[in-house]
Amino acid sequence: MQAEAKIVARQHELIGFASDCANRYVFVGHMTDDAGPTFDELSLPLPLGSTFFSPAIEQVRKFAYAVEDESGWLVGDPAEALVHPLFLSTYMWFPSGFYLRAPGEIGHFELFRQRHDHLVGTPFLHGKSSARFRRPFRLGRRIRADVAVTEKYHRRGRDFIVMRASFFDADDAALAVFDHTCAIRSEEVQRAAVPFPPPVPTSPSELPPRRMEMSLEKSRLFSLPAENYHTHDRLAQAMGVRVAIPAAMMSFAYLSRFAQDIFGDDAWISRGSLDATFTRMLQRDDVLSIEGHRKDGAALALSIYNARRDPVAVATACLLDVP
Repeated sequence: MQAEAKIVARQHELIGFASDCANRYVFVGHMTDDAGPTFDELSLPLPLGSTFFSPAIEQVRKFAYAVEDESGWLVGDPAEALVHPLFLSTYMWFPSGFYLRAPGEIGHFELFRQRHDHLVGTPFLHGKSSARFRRPFRLGRRIRADVAVTEKYHRRGRDFIVMRASFFDADDAALAVFDHTCAIRSEEVQRAAVPFPPPVPTSPSELPPRRMEMSLEKSRLFSLPAENYHTHDRLAQAMGVRVAIPAAMMSFAYLSRFAQDIFGDDAWISRGSLDATFTRMLQRDDVLSIEGHRKDGAALALSIYNARRDPVAVATACLLDVP
């Protein structure tokens, strides 16, 4: 693929940018006596403010090609330069995965760290994501994200927060709402998630499975230029895992595409709802199987299995009844 080859080639030209970004993702926690409120003292909801983005088409395609979406996440007439709102989910961990960074752009998690870095430990892990799509956005126009922490809880030795990002275009039209759940502090590295029971499909409504080959090259395309545990075995081993672990948002993209192919482009982009739980870490060089069945009428129960038939993600997808 010529476009992908150009993007990959730029990794070598822009790798000098990686050192600056990488410093943002060193897994070291801070705690001082006067650092601020404790986790239990956080008052909710906790508004974190607004941040603005101006994505470039090269950046959109970079993420899309990493998850084998040949559309490049463009929708409709190419002349209109409309982009699937799924792309907006990547701003959770911005600037991870972004070559270009305009002044003032900052990711949702970094907004939290600016105020409460003393609460962020090692490792911080992505546990769940939910999306509510409303409409595509147009390249060349600024996008606003209003971000807040809406929930918090402690489970299995980890402190969790739920961050909500509501996206709007330059005309203040709603584009999408995302809820991301992540563990901001863990008492120890969770090498394997607590076993999650796989869904039980019913034969008459089984959906044709899709096979995806995970690779380090795809993970690097998704997460570079900053080297981190997604892109480098040694950095992954430093946090206690065997090999590089691709970003959970790659699973989210696979699930979204699977649902979109069933519901149709227009319906999914304007009314799609996806709730996903990441039950195990992905591993490079794994072979994934995306499977599902219909439940409760039009809803889909989806799962991603690794080569050992462990579920690495489970999700529910449906279309919302909205104007």
